[in-house]
Amino acid sequence: MKDFNHLPKRKKCILISPPQLDKSCPRGILSLGTFLESKGYPTAVIPLSYYLNYDSNYSTEKLRSVLSDIITENDPIMIGVSCMTSDFKTCANILKLCKELNESIVTVIGGIHPTFLDEDCIRLKAIDIVVRGEGEWTLLELISALEQETDLNSIQGLTFKHNGQIVRTPDRSLGNLEELPPLNFGLLPDTFVQKALVFGMLSRGCAFNCRFCADKRFWKRVRSFPVGHIIHEMETLSHSYKNPMTALEDNMIYIGSKRFSELCFEIKDRKIPLGQGFYVMSRVDSIIDDQGLKDMDGTGIKYVLVGIESGSQKVLDRMNKKTNPEIIIKGCKKLKESNRNPTSIWILGHPGDNAKESEKSLSFLEYLLERDLLHSAHFTYFIPWPGTQFFDAPEKHDIEILTNEWSTWGYREKDGKRRPLCQLKDFSADEMTRWYYKANEIITKYAAHPDWLVDAGLSLGTNRNKK
Repeated sequence: MKDFNHLPKRKKCILISPPQLDKSCPRGILSLGTFLESKGYPTAVIPLSYYLNYDSNYSTEKLRSVLSDIITENDPIMIGVSCMTSDFKTCANILKLCKELNESIVTVIGGIHPTFLDEDCIRLKAIDIVVRGEGEWTLLELISALEQETDLNSIQGLTFKHNGQIVRTPDRSLGNLEELPPLNFGLLPDTFVQKALVFGMLSRGCAFNCRFCADKRFWKRVRSFPVGHIIHEMETLSHSYKNPMTALEDNMIYIGSKRFSELCFEIKDRKIPLGQGFYVMSRVDSIIDDQGLKDMDGTGIKYVLVGIESGSQKVLDRMNKKTNPEIIIKGCKKLKESNRNPTSIWILGHPGDNAKESEKSLSFLEYLLERDLLHSAHFTYFIPWPGTQFFDAPEKHDIEILTNEWSTWGYREKDGKRRPLCQLKDFSADEMTRWYYKANEIITKYAAHPDWLVDAGLSLGTNRNKK
């Protein structure tokens, strides 16, 4: 059992990341904890995977023991978990065990899944409150109200139960990101941070509106963090923990923007080392500025991860990607010419897809690989995420959802096999599976599996609600 010596005093708030995150730094709850600490509310951030010794086959008894120690050490007012769709069953169980250990603790759940399915979540006995949307300011008001035992109805962004009824307060407006301090990695165990995969962010939100992604609805618009924040985090990780940052995982980095150029300059000027497989996420249609590509020279940024998604114009249009094969080719060429490694994500089984359209995608994939325009490629099955029109009205899009077992709503099941979670009227799950394996045969032929992710310390296909 790992101890909790990194917690210098009792904490009023405990924030937990589910064990599925494994060695990934829980940036979301760390931001919440950092903000609450800065406002005078002692907060503990608990990466459960660390305290479970990274054992994916942990027992309920082991989990109960870890939670019992956390609660005994701190006697918190509130315990919260951050939840993505595939984590929901685990998160609900964590809060259930917390209630069994101390019924007086207020249990809170937040994240993208509870935001869009808040009423389903709040009906569970173990969940007292759902925080919808951006959490920092809502959580600050919530813990203050709980401490002072004041009414919750005036706090925006909450869903809770009162006298047997579900109460939904109005949505909260987005906050000013400049009010948030840089992440305080000291809230985590040193030995966890030293080996963690830490993803930075320059912004929240996305300027685009791909129909398969719920982020536009969640974040509403793009807001930027001060560049100094991410530089501070990079330097802290490198100097204090000897663990360079893994990647920048904004929804989309504008290569060539002034902010990105400023970031690149600071990295070079301060000689900040980056992770061996460091990458940024972008779009092929944003790679139009030669200066932005030049700015990356000497930074250690080796890879650019782009969502190509499909080689079928019909499917791209149904996705609202606003790209086409010509734009994709141009963007990949620019990346290769600038000595960056373009790696790509593709989606199989999106509405509009079928055997004919998948054949176009695979032909386009082979075209790019044959001409060395891609370093690697990765295929996933389409998932109708909560928060998208495809989840809200699947029948309208000829989607048949095959399972409501949330733990399978990621990109990989526990047995390591990927299976479609839905099928289309003219594209069965069995057909999708056949085309999925054909795609991987092509990737194998060109040795284009994303092995670069091994350098970064991770693999695509985990249960992250990311595009």
